[in-house]
Amino acid sequence: MKKSLFNAKNLLAAAMIFSTGLVNAQWLTTGNSGTSNLNYVGTTGVAPLFLRVNGSSSNPGQASLTGSGSFVVDGANNSNTINSKGSLIAGLGHVLGTSAESSMVAGWENNLSASGGANLVVGQQNTVLNGAGKSVALGWKNIIRNANQFAIGVGIDLTNFYSGGFGVDLAATGDRSFVIGSGTGGVKLTNNVPRSIMFGMSPASTMLIVDQSVGVRTNAPTANFHTVGTVRHQGLPSGTGRALVVDNDGNVMVATSIITRQANNEADLQTQIDELKNEIKELKELLKQNKMSVDLSSSSNEPKLFQNAPNPAKGETVIKYYLPNNSREAAIGIYNISGQLIKTISLKDKGNGSITLSGIQSGSYVYNLTVDGKNIESKKMLIQN
Repeated sequence: MKKSLFNAKNLLAAAMIFSTGLVNAQWLTTGNSGTSNLNYVGTTGVAPLFLRVNGSSSNPGQASLTGSGSFVVDGANNSNTINSKGSLIAGLGHVLGTSAESSMVAGWENNLSASGGANLVVGQQNTVLNGAGKSVALGWKNIIRNANQFAIGVGIDLTNFYSGGFGVDLAATGDRSFVIGSGTGGVKLTNNVPRSIMFGMSPASTMLIVDQSVGVRTNAPTANFHTVGTVRHQGLPSGTGRALVVDNDGNVMVATSIITRQANNEADLQTQIDELKNEIKELKELLKQNKMSVDLSSSSNEPKLFQNAPNPAKGETVIKYYLPNNSREAAIGIYNISGQLIKTISLKDKGNGSITLSGIQSGSYVYNLTVDGKNIESKKMLIQN
């Protein structure tokens, strides 16, 4: 009997509490047509519907369906200002204006008070302006200023629509431009070239791709590949193939001739370079000597030795000389570049004379005239067979 009376009192107390809640509360368990207490819970007006855990604490875990129809999971309760419909918000300090509907926002203090709809913003202190919509901002302090933009990183500022940025302290101001990298010292790496992709790690770009042209250290490429500065290839394998040649317009092409790499190490290469330098120097001297006027006058009483012709020579070359009538013994000696005597030619004719050289191997040579045991003069010549 006592147990039955106790249960009756409990049921009566519960009924009174429930009836009081129906009178004072603004929520229902049945809504519009087609709903019931099996699939509906909501408020009777525009007041938000809160879901809480640990409700007895001063700052319980809280999520809410706002009066405008967005769902908020609070990082700090009631710190978000949400005026849009159909948005999902997680975190604290976010601001969404009435036009920011259907957006997804997470993190801290993202500002979409002046944005359009359908944005995805995650991070801290990102800002969407000018009614921009359908854009993405991930990171910290990125600014979206127009529709259809994409920013990932820190301090990215996008101006024109269809622009994008990935990195730190970047700015994309060109129509449909994309920038990747990092500025320095607070100065942004800025891509202001329309329809292009810029790469860099300083306020100036390192590489730019625009239309079908690629530029390195230039913002105005004029070719499929355009570089300002040195292009270096290291660690390439040895082998046989065609060389690259460059024409007067700067175009790089494949030569028709076949070359073979002969040097096996840097020392061999340096030796070849030094030899080429010496030959070039000797050739310049020979060219200078060829420009000098040649005096073949027989009235002189002094012996003379003249530059061979042609020089450089292929096959054979002619050396002219002058011997006074009072000379007794005369000869022309041919020496290689190491100073070794390879040939001596005795001279019998007095006055103007000449000798013809042939059958000498390619190389640089020195020839001199001796008269009566006295070295009169020396000249250089280059033989190319």
